[in-house]
Formats: sequence, structure tokens, C-alpha cells
Amino acid sequence: MAFVFLFSAVLIDYSRMTAASVQSERLVRAGVRSLMSAYDTELLSRYGLFAFGSSNGDELFSRTLAGSVQKSGRSDGFNLVALGYDSSSLEWGSTLGSYEVFRHQINEEMKIKAPVDFALELAGKFKGLSGAMDEASKTMNLYAGLEPLYDRREAALDKMLDLRRQAAENARSVLELTVSPVSGAISDASIGHISSAGDIVAQYGDYVRKSREDSDREPGELPSHTYEIASYLTQSANMLSRLDSALAAWRSNQDELARKAEDALAEAKSLNEEMREKIRQSVESPGSSGYSSADSWDIPDSGNEAATPRIREQAEQLLMDQAEFDGMENRLQEQQRRAREAYSQASGLSGGINPGQLGLSDSSYAQKNMVTGAAGILNRYVRDYGNGGTVLDGEMAQIEQHRGSDAERKAAEREARGKLADVREIIEGLRSLNSAAGEAAEQFNELNRYYEESLAYNQALDQNTSGRDQEDEPFQEGEAAMNMMDHLFESLGDVLLASRDRLFQTEYSAQYFPAFDITQLKGLTSGSADEIGQRVVEQLSPHNQELEYILYGLDKPGLNVAAAYSEIFTVRLAVRTMEGFVEKAGLGNPLLVVAAALLYGLTEAIKDMVLLCTNGEVPLSAYIQANLTYRDYLRLFMVLHGSGDAELSRMLALIRLNTGINPAERSTAVSAEVRLGMRLWFLPGIMELLSSSGAVPGEMEDGLYYKTVKAHFAY
Repeated sequence: MAFVFLFSAVLIDYSRMTAASVQSERLVRAGVRSLMSAYDTELLSRYGLFAFGSSNGDELFSRTLAGSVQKSGRSDGFNLVALGYDSSSLEWGSTLGSYEVFRHQINEEMKIKAPVDFALELAGKFKGLSGAMDEASKTMNLYAGLEPLYDRREAALDKMLDLRRQAAENARSVLELTVSPVSGAISDASIGHISSAGDIVAQYGDYVRKSREDSDREPGELPSHTYEIASYLTQSANMLSRLDSALAAWRSNQDELARKAEDALAEAKSLNEEMREKIRQSVESPGSSGYSSADSWDIPDSGNEAATPRIREQAEQLLMDQAEFDGMENRLQEQQRRAREAYSQASGLSGGINPGQLGLSDSSYAQKNMVTGAAGILNRYVRDYGNGGTVLDGEMAQIEQHRGSDAERKAAEREARGKLADVREIIEGLRSLNSAAGEAAEQFNELNRYYEESLAYNQALDQNTSGRDQEDEPFQEGEAAMNMMDHLFESLGDVLLASRDRLFQTEYSAQYFPAFDITQLKGLTSGSADEIGQRVVEQLSPHNQELEYILYGLDKPGLNVAAAYSEIFTVRLAVRTMEGFVEKAGLGNPLLVVAAALLYGLTEAIKDMVLLCTNGEVPLSAYIQANLTYRDYLRLFMVLHGSGDAELSRMLALIRLNTGINPAERSTAVSAEVRLGMRLWFLPGIMELLSSSGAVPGEMEDGLYYKTVKAHFAY
């Protein structure tokens, strides 16, 4: 009986200890869950986030456990496992201010809703634009690269002709020193003023006559023409010296200008080859991967597809053939040949008509022919290649043939630059509102301090996103707009096919943080900056533009709205320019088509901004029957700009500003350690031996069995 009793007693207490161990774990886990049910209701209701509330966790947990281990039920009931609460401790874990925790809760909140909403409300609308925008982007990138090369090539050709014209004009001074004015024959004249070589030969007969009169005078008779003869010889020598100097200067300038003209022609040829290479690269380029990925977006009923522009095929119209450059080189060499011929004729005058070397000849016929011959060839050279020269004017006419509608293109670009200036003025007006929004500026300062504390808490680096400034030139502005659309489609493809965290963060921001009321700017295009400020300055507090602040992170009241306005305009410009390629395709010259398409895009984009500021939404495209709201555009830009850690810190800073709760101080996980005890019924000494051997979980103290239990819980 003693053995049976001993065995039964040990077995009963062992069973009670095992049951106590299991019951302790259940009680502690239930206690931890009960503790964490005291989450902050404001965070949950406003932002869908879970974090432990501000109550005393240790006291609450102790009270919960103590109540759980008390006897319950009938007063005469029998409690086989009578646990007693001994002690407990809590260790709080990660906080809501941690990027990892915050991102995890965002993902849990948005994992069902975000993909569906984003696909149907945004990506599905853009899917129909993918093909048209792909071609429009390639077209814009091609012609944005070709246009400066084309203008430089044409400038080089103009420079080449201008240098050749200058070279011919430099011969005019030689022509004037040869004979002035230019006429057919040279008539005899009396000795007088000599202003050209023609005057030398015209006065030569009179010089011979007077020289002979003086030499044939009677003995003792004084010469009567000494002064005139001396003046003639001196002037002739001076004139021939001037002619030689002018010829030398002309020859030097002619060679230098001809060399520069050859360099300009070579530059034009090189630029033409660069254009050819760009066209080849454009044909072989696969384009942006974002557009091709749109075909794999699993979005039903994505809408109509936009018409695809076909302008790139016309780019080769801008190229010049090798035969054209060969012809220009030949004509330049022909001018050089004629210049050398004219120089050769004129350079012989110094020795051929010098009266000091000729002596007294009975005839000046040969000298006159020499002068008129040199003057004639010089005159024809200047007439053909100088100002108004028939040969160069003919060459310019040939060059103008391939320029087509350059004047119309330049006019369209000037008008486009004016419209870009109007848009920049509006954006600058928004940026200038900072000084008037004093109270909002103070709120932004506080918000920025919270943001920096969040960054420091997470040991993250600041990311500065200020929005894109407008370009000065229409072609560059159009290229920037198309590049933005390239990145936008790439980002859409990423979030739909791979980067789900980025999508969840984007959609969470758009759902829980308000955006600026864009209709406050409905008078933007007609009012001055001061009037704009009077209307909207009260709406510029961070509470009214939280989504913009998350997106751009600028700490001045007007900057975030200005950045959003600028980027929306850029997207509208890209879409409308794509439409312009289709609308203006019939204009012929591809550069004119692009310039006209840009002007069309700018005009329609400005109208779109007015419509957006009036109604809060605008049609995506003339070819896609869908509207996008101001918030939709911000959702797109959130995807475009990456939705990284900086955006998380801005959201946390806004939560702190709006609720007064610092997420870095609110825990989302806890570890509890609880010690529960139970009195044994029979043989505590034997049970203590069993416990020390490890056969029984827990520990024995003074005949009492204790079990320490740990539990963890996280939202």
C-alpha cells in the first residue's frame, strides 16, 4: 500500500505540474494579447495603424494576470491546478517609428485593396497609351537630338558661304586700286591725281609727251614740266606699292578665309554624319522597357488605344547627300582657282605698267590692255562671289531648298518659348507665396523638425526632391517631358509586376493623407501672383497639402504645390505632344512637324491645367476616354519618385504633427516574462529531486512549484 500510495502521489503531483505548465503558457499568452488590445484608437481610426496606447503596460498586465489566475465558478468547486501569480516583467520591442515596422503595417493594410485600385484607376488608363507614347518618346528624343545638329550644320554652311563672300569682298580693294571706276576702255588723260593703276596708264601718254618736250628744249631753255613729271612718277610708284601691298593682304586673307571655309564645310559634313548616326541608333533602339511591359499588365478592359505617330521615318529628309557636299567642295575649289587667276593677273601690273621701268614708249596700248584685263577678271570674281554675287546666291538658293520650312519652324519655336515663359511665371507665382504664409511656414518648420528626428531615429539619409524646373527651349522641354513619361511607364510596370511594397506605400499615402484642393487655383492663369496669394495663402498649411509634402518633402508652403503643378504640366505636355505628332503629321518637313506638335502640346497642356484647376480632373488624352484627378497624378508621381525611406519619415512626421503622438515612442511588440506558482499536495521533496534532474519543467522552492513563462506578441 505504501508503494501504491507513493506512486499515486508522485503521479498526481507530476500531472498537476505538467498541467500547470501548460496552463501557465496559455494564461501568459492570453495576458499578452489582452495587454496589446489596448492599442491607440486614434492611430487606428485615422491611419489604420496599431501601436500600444499610452496606459501603464506593466500595471495593466499585472492586473490582467492576477485576475486570470483567481478562482472562478462555484464556491464549492474543486480546483485541481490552483495557480498563483508571483511576478512578471515586460520588455517592449520595436516601435511604429521604425521603417521596418511602419512599412510592414502599411503592407498589411494595403495588400488587398492597393493592387486592385491602382490597376483599375490608374494603370489601366495608361495601358492604351503605351504604344503611342513609346513611338512619341522615340520621335521626340530623336528630333531633340537632331535639331541642334541640324541648326549647327546649317550655320556651318552659312558660315562657309559667308567666308567665301568675305574672301571675294576683300578683292574689291584691289579692284579699286586697279581701275576706278570699272569701265571698258581707258581713255588718255593729262597728268594729275593718280588713284588707281588705270590712272597711271591713262596719263602715260601725257607723261611721254611732256618728258620729250623737256628733253627736246632749246639750249639754255629751262624744262617746263619738271614738277608734273616728278609728281607722276612719284604717285605711280606709290600707287604700285599700294597695289602690291593690297594684293599681298588679299592673297593672305583669301587663303585664310578659304581654309576656314573648308573647315566650315568639313564641320557641316561631320554634323551631317552625326545626324545619320542618330537616326540609325533611333531605328535600332528598343525604346523604354516600361512601354513594352504594358502588354503584360493583367488589366481587363483597359480602354481604347491611342493613335501612333509616324514621324521618325521622315528623319532622313534632313540629311544631305554626299554628292551635295562634293558639289560644294568643287565650287569652293573653283572659287580658289579664279582667285589665284585674278591674283596672277593683278600681280603683274607692278612690273608691266611701271613708267620708271618702261621708259618713253610711243604707245600705252599694251599697258592699258594689261590693266583692263586684270580689272576685268577681278571684277568678274567680285561680281560672282562678293555681296550679291550671282554664283554664291545660286549656291545659297540650292542650300535653301533642303531647308524647307525653317522660318515657320523658328516662328513656332518662338511662340512655344513664349508659352513656356507663361507656365514658368505661374509656377514662380506659386513658389513666391512662401513669404505671405507666415503661420503655415511655422507649421512646416515644426513638421520638418519631426521629419529630421525620424530620419535620425532610423539612421537614414535625407532625400531632397524639389520637382523639375522648366527648360528654356521647346525641343528640350519636350524631350524632358517624354523622358518623364518613359520613367513613369517603367515605374508602373515595376509596381504592377514586382515592386509591391512601393505600390502599397503609394496607395497608403493617397488614402490616408489629404492633398491640396487644386480648384483653389482656378483663377491662376488670369490673376497676378499677388491675387493668387490672397486666394490660396490660407490653404497652404501642411494639413492641406500632406500628400504633396510626402511626395516632395519641401519645407516651404508654396514649393510642394508648385512642384506638383510643374510635374502635372510635364505629363500633360508629353501626352498632348504625342497627339500633336498625329495632328501635324501632314506639314511635311519633320522638324516643322515636331515644332508644330510641341506648340500644339504646349497650347493644349496649358488648357488642361486650366481645366484641372477648375474641375479637379482632366481627360487623359483625346484618344483615351478616361479622366485623371489631381490626386491621381500625385499617386503616379509617388510611384515615379520611388516611395523610399524619406517618404516614410515624412508620413511619420505628419502623423506626429496631426495627433501629437511620436511614433518612435509607441511600441508595436512586447515580450513578457511571468512567474506562476502552485502548492504541491503530497511529496514536495521527491518532486524537487525530479525537478533538479530535469524530468519535470519548472523549479521547486519551499514546497512550491514555480514555472517561468515567456510570451511575445507583435501587431
